[in-house]
Amino acid sequence: MARQARIVIPGQAMHVMARGNNRQDLFFNAADRRIYLDWLRDAAKEFGSAVHAYVLMPNHVHCLITPLRANSLAKTMQSLGRRYAQYCNRQQNHSGTIWEGRYRSSLIDADHFLRCQRYLELNPIRAGYESSPNASSWTSYLSHTGEKVEPWLVDHPSFWALGNTPFERQLAWQHFVKEGAPHQEDLDITEYLLKSKPWVTAATAEQFFKNQLDALQIRSRGRPKLKK
Repeated sequence: MARQARIVIPGQAMHVMARGNNRQDLFFNAADRRIYLDWLRDAAKEFGSAVHAYVLMPNHVHCLITPLRANSLAKTMQSLGRRYAQYCNRQQNHSGTIWEGRYRSSLIDADHFLRCQRYLELNPIRAGYESSPNASSWTSYLSHTGEKVEPWLVDHPSFWALGNTPFERQLAWQHFVKEGAPHQEDLDITEYLLKSKPWVTAATAEQFFKNQLDALQIRSRGRPKLKK
């Protein structure tokens, strides 16, 4: 079966996930995580990708990235994936792939962006690894609250719209994350990502996908019901 073509539009944010093969760990210490982020920064700069947010979980990674060109995202993730796989295999004395197939991606529009960023930065709390986002060293949350300096991250226009000053934006972000997300919203984000479908409003779908709206729908599993 042919691979499903990725939906990538230059200038539109993408929710991206890469997972360890057979759900195996990708990171074993702080040095591994630091190297991964450094190489993500380098690859994004080289291939024209703006990284807005990230979370490094033990066996998978989420990022929000806006590709500047049609091939920016693919080149960024492929370069990073190969480089980190070689490093990880050397460190662990292994060989072969460390990744579970291709990375997953879902196009996100401006109306959904902040909710998706919140989803990323609350991931360690949902998984039970941390008690609060402030305790999470390996997400972009502290960068968005001004407690950590990561100049390579690029704030999305939706984040800039939270306030006129850095302090206003940081405070607004703290309140938004503290509110938490409805459980159904988390489920929706996960489903759209795993099925590589855009998580967008009807207006955005009409703007970019007018002739393929049916292909954007999430379909239930199993055989379709017979029409009566």
